[in-house]
Amino acid sequence: MSLRLRILLFLFLFGLVPLILAVVINLPLVLERIDLFYRHAFLQNLRADFSDLDQHLASRDASVRLLARLPEPGALVGSAKEQDKAEIDLARARYTQWINRILGEERDITEIRFLDSAGVERFWLERDSKSGEWQPTSKRLRELPPDQVAAMLSGRLGNVLLSPLRIDLDADDPARVFTLQLLSTITSGLPGEPPIGLVAITLDVAGLVRRDQKTLWVHDDGDYLRLPSIPAPTGNAFDDFPGLVDDFKENRVVLWEQGTRRAIWVPMFRTTDGGTLWVGRPVDDEPLRVFRTEIVLRVLLIVFGLVALQFVVARWITRRAERIGRDLTEGVKRTLESDDPVRFNWSGSPELRQLADNLTRLSRTHASQTRDLREHARELEATNRYKSEFLANVSHELRTPLNSILLLSKLLAGTGAGLDPESRQQADVIHKAACDLKALIENILDLSRIEAGRLDLLVESVVLADLVADIRVLLEPQFDDKGLHLEVTVDPQAPAVIDTDPDKVRQVLKNFLANALKFTERGSVLLRVSPANDPYVVALSVKDTGIGIPHAKQQAIFEAFQQADGSTSRRYGGTGLGLTISRQLADLLGGEIRLVSAVGAGAEFTLLLPAVVARAEAQPVVRVDSPREAPAEEDHPAGDGLEGLQLLLMEPDVRSQLRLGAVLRAAGVVIHLADDLDEALETLDELGHVDVLLIDAAMPGKDACDTIAGMRERLASGTVIVGLVPEADADAREVCLARGADDVVALPCSARELSEVLMRNLRHDAG
Repeated sequence: MSLRLRILLFLFLFGLVPLILAVVINLPLVLERIDLFYRHAFLQNLRADFSDLDQHLASRDASVRLLARLPEPGALVGSAKEQDKAEIDLARARYTQWINRILGEERDITEIRFLDSAGVERFWLERDSKSGEWQPTSKRLRELPPDQVAAMLSGRLGNVLLSPLRIDLDADDPARVFTLQLLSTITSGLPGEPPIGLVAITLDVAGLVRRDQKTLWVHDDGDYLRLPSIPAPTGNAFDDFPGLVDDFKENRVVLWEQGTRRAIWVPMFRTTDGGTLWVGRPVDDEPLRVFRTEIVLRVLLIVFGLVALQFVVARWITRRAERIGRDLTEGVKRTLESDDPVRFNWSGSPELRQLADNLTRLSRTHASQTRDLREHARELEATNRYKSEFLANVSHELRTPLNSILLLSKLLAGTGAGLDPESRQQADVIHKAACDLKALIENILDLSRIEAGRLDLLVESVVLADLVADIRVLLEPQFDDKGLHLEVTVDPQAPAVIDTDPDKVRQVLKNFLANALKFTERGSVLLRVSPANDPYVVALSVKDTGIGIPHAKQQAIFEAFQQADGSTSRRYGGTGLGLTISRQLADLLGGEIRLVSAVGAGAEFTLLLPAVVARAEAQPVVRVDSPREAPAEEDHPAGDGLEGLQLLLMEPDVRSQLRLGAVLRAAGVVIHLADDLDEALETLDELGHVDVLLIDAAMPGKDACDTIAGMRERLASGTVIVGLVPEADADAREVCLARGADDVVALPCSARELSEVLMRNLRHDAG
């Protein structure tokens, strides 16, 4: 998925999701509220249909209050013992006439009765169904609810009380089938006095049922209300309206729904049997459904419009972001790959323009610095080339006389030179000083080769026990001379053989031991071979009991020409190159060097190595097999005939120079030494002619076999070229012969073998 598409989707969803959530959350709520408002409005309409009943009840409430204000209450509710019966009858007759005058037109009032303070009915009037006039009656009317009578007489319920609805289907008068009763207290007019009686009127409310045929009157058991001469639905309301039984149990206004059918039910009256009379009205929700549909359509239209707008805005932002990102990517790429500055030109907000200006300045600065760095790199390259040429020239100039000093001082220090002991001691001092100078030159050249990446690795299988044993034999005399004990231990758990360059490992360990010998006055030095943790397999460590190294200086001593402090070099000597070369050699071998030391507690240098060289891809590596030891022979020439022979020996190793030089000088050969090709060419220019060129085919740097081919052009036709090759390297033998060598000598060789090869080739040349 492209970045542009990701940004577009992010922006689109970022605006779309909140919009959808708002619609999903709020639209059902709005529709529910609309439905609720519609239900309330319909309920108000239903209540409005019964508003005349409320008004009628209010007017009858006033009527019953009026009846309670009797001018002579004792005449109507008093006992016969207290008053004369004739007076009571006269008062009741006058009261009847008065009621006919004030309630003559209220035909819905069918009964009036008066009760004394004990709740006993004393006087009652009944409207004649034909004439409509009020007249006393001798028959008992239907009994009033005793609990309501007692409550009214106690004064707890106020002045007027509406009794439960009475339904009497057996009444002989239709006006008494569906009735309500209103009760009011009769007082004496004195404050604080209890009521002296009650007045009760009976109302005929059957007109409500007759008025609207759509209104359903249902008992709380589901039966429809059936009154004489009034049609009513058949069956049961619970069957016609499934689920209505649960709604009735809640005894509150409910909206019944099933599919498209809806009806509102209101608990209207409480009946005398303790039940509830419900009023139901079907609801026509067509306007509501139309209104809801319009709202949903409008909301969807608004949402669609907002989505389209959001998509357009997101696409515009995406294109702009993509253009800015493309300009930024291409500008950074051009800035990194070229020296030309890039100008970023973006319009828009001040922040974006400021960013463009900053990036433009950064590109110009980077381009300028890149040009400066390249110029500086060219200068450094030239400086490094001059340094390399200088080191090469100095080494050529120094090593030729230095080799002569080494050979002559070695010969003079020997017992066969005929010098007195003091002169031999002086020659030995000269030889040691020359060796130190030779080591310094070699260190500088090694450091230069490592930095230039021209140091080859000769990898072979190395027996670690033999390696440390050889080092011990080589250096133990020096430790004995200083009175130090050199101990060598090999852990049985350590690997016996690894594939590495033995000369480089030997050089690192010799540097460790040289430092231990230099900085240890008393005690011992331990050379130990032990196993190591991954990724290494072996640890070669040198631990001494010397002066130790401060923690702050432990990193600095691995830098070139650095030691722990300035007094160290003055007291102990040294140039500070040994550890620098050791660290770089360890890196070439795929390992590392670790140091543990403290002031006054000695130091432990550890070389960690892998099972095989890990940096073969970064450094030229030649895999060779370990040479076999040559059989012991007498170290003298095989015959005569070599006296006065001019021989040029190209051999960089001083030990080989000494061994071969001693053999050849014993045979009377005049030896000229050269460490490399340049020095050999300089020697030839000085001598003009040599009889034999003896060249080491394993010398580092340029391939010796190629050197033979180049030297053949510079040498006279009678010069014999003999190559020194490893015994097991058959390919080197064949290549050297093919490149112009007259013969080869396998190393290590004896003096007899070397002299025989020279004699054979010289006789052949003479013939």
